[in-house]
Amino acid sequence: MNSFIPSINYSSLEKQNSLFDILEYIYEQINIIKSNSFFNDKICSFELEFRLRRKYVNIDLKDFLNDNSCQYSEFSYNENSKTRYRIICNSTYPCTENENENETTITPTPQNEFQFMDISKFLNYLEINKDQEITETLNNHMEYTKKITMMTFYYFIFKINLSIEVLLDSSQIKRYLKIEDKSKIESKSIIKSGNSKNIKIEILNQSNYKYENITNKNDNNNNDSIFNKESVFNNDSIINKDSVFNNDSIINNDNNLKTESKYIEKNKSEKEITEYAIYKEMNDIDAKFSLSILKYITPITKKRRSFMMKNGARIDMTVFDDKNQLEIEFMNNTYLEKDNIMNMIHSIMVSLDCSNFILDYLFFLMPNYEFQKPITPSLDILYKEAKNLINDTFYVAAKTDGFRRLIIIINNLMFSISENFRVEYICQTKADFHMVLYCEYLDGKFIPFDLIYYNDEDLRHKSYSDRINIMNAINFEEFNNKIIKKNITKCSSFSELQNFIISFNKFDNPSIPNDGIIITNGQSSYYDNIKVYKIKTRNTVDLRFNGRYFYARDHLIKKSTVNLSFSEYKEVCLRYHQHKKFYSIKNMKDVPNNKDNNRNNNKNNNNKSNTEIIDNKFYCYYYRKQVEMINDVPTKTRIVTYHLVREKKVPFIVEINLDNNSFVKERKDKYTSNSINTFNSILIASYQKVNLEIFTPSSTVLMRKYHNIIKQNILHKYKGNLLDIGTGNGGDLHKWKNFRKIVCVEPDREKIKVMKERISKSEIRNRISILQNIIQNVELNDIYDVATCFFALNDFTYRDIDNMLKNIGRNINGTFVILFFDSKSFKENIESSSILYKKCIIDDITPIKNLLDKESPIYLLGTLRYLHKECDNIMLVNIHNSNVINHYENAIHSEKIIEIFKKHHFNITNHYQIEQFSFLDSSQKLYSSYLRIIEFSNVTN
Repeated sequence: MNSFIPSINYSSLEKQNSLFDILEYIYEQINIIKSNSFFNDKICSFELEFRLRRKYVNIDLKDFLNDNSCQYSEFSYNENSKTRYRIICNSTYPCTENENENETTITPTPQNEFQFMDISKFLNYLEINKDQEITETLNNHMEYTKKITMMTFYYFIFKINLSIEVLLDSSQIKRYLKIEDKSKIESKSIIKSGNSKNIKIEILNQSNYKYENITNKNDNNNNDSIFNKESVFNNDSIINKDSVFNNDSIINNDNNLKTESKYIEKNKSEKEITEYAIYKEMNDIDAKFSLSILKYITPITKKRRSFMMKNGARIDMTVFDDKNQLEIEFMNNTYLEKDNIMNMIHSIMVSLDCSNFILDYLFFLMPNYEFQKPITPSLDILYKEAKNLINDTFYVAAKTDGFRRLIIIINNLMFSISENFRVEYICQTKADFHMVLYCEYLDGKFIPFDLIYYNDEDLRHKSYSDRINIMNAINFEEFNNKIIKKNITKCSSFSELQNFIISFNKFDNPSIPNDGIIITNGQSSYYDNIKVYKIKTRNTVDLRFNGRYFYARDHLIKKSTVNLSFSEYKEVCLRYHQHKKFYSIKNMKDVPNNKDNNRNNNKNNNNKSNTEIIDNKFYCYYYRKQVEMINDVPTKTRIVTYHLVREKKVPFIVEINLDNNSFVKERKDKYTSNSINTFNSILIASYQKVNLEIFTPSSTVLMRKYHNIIKQNILHKYKGNLLDIGTGNGGDLHKWKNFRKIVCVEPDREKIKVMKERISKSEIRNRISILQNIIQNVELNDIYDVATCFFALNDFTYRDIDNMLKNIGRNINGTFVILFFDSKSFKENIESSSILYKKCIIDDITPIKNLLDKESPIYLLGTLRYLHKECDNIMLVNIHNSNVINHYENAIHSEKIIEIFKKHHFNITNHYQIEQFSFLDSSQKLYSSYLRIIEFSNVTN
């Protein structure tokens, strides 16, 4: 794994071409080259080589090669960026270990260097698919070759080279090696590179050759910097290269170099005479050239194991210095079908860990990527955003009870990426394009709900509506049944959302459990995180437990907030100690395939996917997001990276249901708890009972919250001393924080009990006092800046209102605000599953008509009031799942109320109906439309 995501390499990546297109182009160019008259197929052969890119795959082959390998010396000289001479000699099988072979050299790991990767899957693939091991045939092997690189491509973790290899005469090299002291040749390996820079080989100092560097630059350990990357579809880069086809050595090597006479003049010793005799016998200039390589280039000692595969390919694994090299060679590749090559390369790639490339490529496609986190809305947020959701249209989909995953499809290969950046290969697909889907994952199936990259375009700036339209046009049958299309419904009204909730269990696959819904604003971009809302069937939160306390990240959560029962808390403690025991040092021996090697990844540990073993200790790792804002004119740039964090203790994460204060389960899949902000939002949602039930036709939660917000907006404008008339159960006390003194008038004893309980838990309890009486009889001594009467006014007759103002009018020096149901606005009776609001007396039929209980004292009293013109009618009110059940109240007219207030010197300062709330059904909208707010003042400006 990498210390940072993305790595420093991601910005240098280029768009990935499909392997089929690359091979198709390579084969086409091979045929073009073969058709040229200068090509000599007797001395030249093609080599197609796939070599691991070390900056993306860091493997350790030492242990594997120590079992059975061939050791040899390699002399390598780069004539230019495309042409390389190589001499292999002193091959010994089996190799003998040097004295210092077993000495361990510890080199510091660069900050952005990847760890060694697990190669067990690759070795298993090798064992199954090999035809035979040919390492033994390398014994006493010697070769002298000239390799000309024709083109280079990059494919995932591989660098692909197509080369022409010219086999040069090595007979004179063999004679030289017999004469030359072998130990002296090998002793050149101790020459420091700084001294070798000054070596001059005069025989090579000719105008026909360009020498970039005579030092031993090992082409094998610098996979990505030797060659300039060629364009895949640029024919000129293949044919019009002087270093390739202006080199006559492909046909005739005799004309390339001229022997320099100075060489003979300088040689006077017996050894030099012997070398001169050898030169004399060498008619081929390449032989003289090879001798210069032997004399002046420092050889590298390498170990190698080689295998011939069943499909005819060859795999070489080589170790030298601190480098590990894996090569897949397709010699005479034209006989091997492209599909066979593709299958082999993909199989090897999957057997190795290519996650580092996949993550870099994700950030190459979508720089500064962030996982989108839907928020759990409070009723206040729903109230503020409902109108925008309706106006912009919104989309609703079932929230699957699974895990969030990204699906990234690169050409024909599909990978998944977890929120902790774990990459897994899924399968090959029929589709050949680039795509990134945001999905929920459950039981091997991916259920997408967003498309954020498609066919060379980053879609994050597009609206969700546009992204969904593109996703709906995709043929999901091309994904081998790994991706299940999700039903995402477009809504333009609250009733459509209610219909979705009613049919909630019918929309999606019945075998897929859902635990809520996701609501997304249709005009929101992927970056508009606050416009995506998740509403669950139950409000649960993931907390870290340390054996005693609960934490949201590093914030302590009070036990009283979680409020688990003793038995539930005991169960959590028991699970914690089991977790602690499993990850203890004493239990290390029970972990499957545990090795002492620090490089061993913890893929065998199925219990926690984000743990690893280092120095016989468990560590938990996760990536922490880091955001840097760069202020630049005229834009502001947001740079997002992820930093690897290792913790010595594997955290114990539990899921807690805040709705009923119960323990749900241990979250073995989670590497960290919810943040404190997430916890608080879910806690508020639980307190306000925000769940799927609030969207059902029978629920009145949204309407009652809507009415509470209206009261909150009124009270927010005022301060000072407050007189609240008809306080009831005290549901408004949290709205009084800006008042220094509050007096509550309430005659009902039972309601006062509930009110006192609420006040005792309030932070403003010392400011509140209660008067148990009716407002017409209460005695007040203080002066109040504000008086309020919310909804209670409909329990008064016109005479009651007049008597109230006679009694308390002198104690109010400021504002009097009333919120009531105005009979002037009444249009029709309401009968729905959530509200019953009816006139009890219907004038056009009979003067008195009993609709419900004619023996009810309240009803009889109301009838008498009606007959004496103390109210306009008697209303029967029934609000589902509330305290207002079968309640009779007075229908009062706003114009008559205004006359009474003016009589007592209260003038109107504000008079209005409330603004409609979009997230209400038709019956609740009609009921709310009857509400009237009037603000009076008895203060003369």
